[in-house]
Amino acid sequence: MLAAFLLACAAYVGLSFLLFEMPRSVADALDCGFLPEEFVASGTLTFDRNRAFAVSFLRKQEYLTAATVGVAVAFAVFALRTGRRGGGAIAAGGGLMALGAVCVSCLAPVLSVVGLGVIGSALAGVPKWLLLVNTLALTGWGMLFLSRRAGSCALPARRVNP
Repeated sequence: MLAAFLLACAAYVGLSFLLFEMPRSVADALDCGFLPEEFVASGTLTFDRNRAFAVSFLRKQEYLTAATVGVAVAFAVFALRTGRRGGGAIAAGGGLMALGAVCVSCLAPVLSVVGLGVIGSALAGVPKWLLLVNTLALTGWGMLFLSRRAGSCALPARRVNP
């Protein structure tokens, strides 16, 4: 799970870096988290692209968004690994029950990241630290639920035919 967390965080940072564009005006620079004095009269920033990305990433607190995405991906990996133990029962239980179980237990924290993250930060101005706390609470509850369920519903031991 730690590897999934780190990989998701690194992927978010990498994708953010690839999509980062240098601001072309003072208004764009302010939207990216730069100060007016960092945008010179010639229409450029006082930073090169790499430094400008780092400054913007830190000032806009995008590291919190990267951590939020990482937590959600790590939880999804945990849920899939926990659910794989009972894979035969899920397959036999029918597609609708499996889909319902996935939607309720596995995707709730991920949907929180997508729904509350996009709508909350873009439209309502919800702080990014609050999104991270929300994701940690939901994934913590989900991990507790899945761990208890996996522990209380022990699978029968496999019998080896001689």
